[in-house]
Order: sequence, then structure tokens, then C-alpha cells
Amino acid sequence: MSYDILIYFSLSFISIFLGLLYFFYPKKSLTIFFAIGLIIPTSNQFMNFISFNGVYFFDYFFLTLLLYYLITLSIKKNIFKENIFNIALFLFFFILYTLLAVSNSVDIDKYLLRDLRPVLLLGYAFILNSILNKPQISFKSLTNVLLFVFVFKILFFILLLYTFSFDDQYYQNNIFRYFDAVTFIASLFLISCIFLKELMLNEISKIKLNLIISFALIIILISNLRILIFAIVFIYFFFSKRNLIKKILYALIPIVLFVIYSYAISANRVVDSNSDIVTLQIISRFAPAVEKIIEMEPHQFIYGLGFGTYFEIPWFEYRSLDTKLNTIDSTYLTLFVKYGMFCILLLILFFRLLLFNIRQTKIRRSILVFYFIIFITMSTLYQSGTIFHFLFLNLLFLSLNNENTSRSISINS
Repeated sequence: MSYDILIYFSLSFISIFLGLLYFFYPKKSLTIFFAIGLIIPTSNQFMNFISFNGVYFFDYFFLTLLLYYLITLSIKKNIFKENIFNIALFLFFFILYTLLAVSNSVDIDKYLLRDLRPVLLLGYAFILNSILNKPQISFKSLTNVLLFVFVFKILFFILLLYTFSFDDQYYQNNIFRYFDAVTFIASLFLISCIFLKELMLNEISKIKLNLIISFALIIILISNLRILIFAIVFIYFFFSKRNLIKKILYALIPIVLFVIYSYAISANRVVDSNSDIVTLQIISRFAPAVEKIIEMEPHQFIYGLGFGTYFEIPWFEYRSLDTKLNTIDSTYLTLFVKYGMFCILLLILFFRLLLFNIRQTKIRRSILVFYFIIFITMSTLYQSGTIFHFLFLNLLFLSLNNENTSRSISINS
């Protein structure tokens, strides 16, 4: 048995164990799974360790939770009634595109199975929302986990940068940047801090909170993702209540740090960027989807090409990779090609589940804007770590809503 397969099955066994543990100790199970899920690298560089034939190690945890959910459903039938709209929307979408795949005689191959990832993502998110109706972890404990995970990821990145060598030349050439589920959780935490800092300071010290914020910013910087910096700065500038001068000063901090870091690591994709290069990068990313759209029949603009649709990525050939990929670097184009205008239904369901436990209007709008922006250059619904976004937001806002209720503190700042 190869080294990567051994690691995969070990992680899968841990996931099953933690899923079973949820039956008896739900809070401990979720906390441990959340921490382990973030510590394990879920980036594309380590796909051989976390995935086998398209099945991720954490799938086993959620499939075990599905058993718990079904048992709970048989006892508390109101869970079904309270989520009837989400269930109806999910079943309509899934049944429609399953029938479309059957009618088009789509082969049951890896490309079809990979297209089930958004379906699984939303299914897992629905289970989380259904069974998590009270705080599973205190905000103080959650920040302890975040602090540990952020420090671990920074050290992990340093270790990669100076001691690791990838066989894939692309990853080796870009070894100065790293991002996975933790990167987006750091972003979501920073966005939450814009509105909830006062409430957070009632639970943890200012030093600790500022330390977590600093580490979260470092996590985002080492990702070297321009879209994240833009999204966070945009939200801060247009949604925070600070005066204009403070907005400008604070917004400049991540921008300046990003530029400095990019020059320090010689990130040519950023340092040498100009309007022509950025335009060329965008065209090359979107071209495979545009080609598909040009080939689509008029009626396919309504419901798309369906499950199993893939894009030809010719530049993958030099990396000895499969040139057929289920996604391109854009949620909008990926989903439109596959599901046409009906992709709006999928996005509605995504956001309904994502924002389920978030009560504050400004935060809901900010998170919507965050995903609207990153959807431009990322196929988020297909990323391995996206389910941890849902888990984090559930844990964060259930704990904060509980603290807010118990203390009756206004959080509309």
C-alpha cells in the first residue's frame, strides 16, 4: 500500500470514528473534526492524500452524520417541515439533472461523479443546519481552535517553502503561495470582526483577538490571492461604519502588505501585472467555458449541458495531467455551462444554507458580497474545503448568537 493511500485511509477511519462519536458526544466530535479538518491540507497539491477516486476523507464523517440525521428525523419530524423549501429546491434540481443525464445517455464515469460534489456539499450543509440548532462550542473555545490552526498553517507553509519539493512543476514554481479551507475561514473571520468586534471582546481579551486577526491576515497574505484582498477591502470600505479617513487608512494596510509580500517572494503574477497581463490571464482562464457557451443550443441556455460536462484545459498537458476538467476558475461560468439559468436555483440554495444561522443583516450582505466576488475567479462549490466554510459559520454564529442572547448586547455596530 502506497504512502498516500495509507494516509487517506487513516484520515477516513478518523472521520468515521468522529462521526460515530457524534452520537454520544456531539460537541467534542464537532470540535475535534473541525480542528482536524482545518489542520489537514485540503489544497490541490495534496489531493492524493485527502481523496481517493473522488471521495474525500471527510465524506465519511458527513455520511455518518446522515445516519444520525435520519434517526433524529424519525423522532423530530418538524425538522422536515421547517426545511421544506430547501428540501424541495434540492430535490427538484437533483432529479431534473439526473433525468437529463439519463436521457442524454451520459456515461457513468469520473466526470459524472465529480459533478456530484456540489450536490454533496449542499447535502452536508443541510444536515449541519438541521442538527446544529444550539451552540456546540463557546466562542472562547472556538477562538482557541482558530489560534492554534492559524499558527499551525503558518508554520506548515514555512516548512513547505524551505523543505518540500513538488513533482508537479506548477506547484513547485508557485510554492511561495498556499491556500486551502483555512484561508477562506480566515477571511470570513475578518469580515465578522468588522461588525462583531465589540461582542467578541466581551468573551476574549483584546490582545488575543488582535493576535488572531494578525494571524488571519498572514494566512490570507501567503495565499497571494488578489481576489481575497479585494473582497475584504471592498466589504470593509463599503459596509463598516468608520469614518472615511479611518476606512482609507485601514483598507490600505492589507493592500500595502500584499504588495510588499509579493515583491519579497518575487511573485511575478502580481509584480509584473498590468492591465494587458491581467486581461490575458482572465481570457485564458475563461476561454474553455466561453467555447462551450458558443457551442450551446438556445434551449441549453435555460438548463445547460448537465452532469458530466467537462472543459478542455490544453495547458494541463505539460504537467502530465488529465486535460479534461469538470470546472474552470469561475463559479458563474462553470455553473452556467452545466446548468444554464437554472444555476440560479443552485446559488439560491447555497446562500440559504450558508446564511442559515446569521441574523445580522449587514453581515449577511457582506458574506454575500464576499462570495459574489470570489465566485468570479474560483469554482467554490467544487473546492474540497468549502464544507468547512459552512461548519465554521454555524459554529461561530451559534456561539455568538448565544452570547448575545445571554448578555443582551447590541451587535448592530
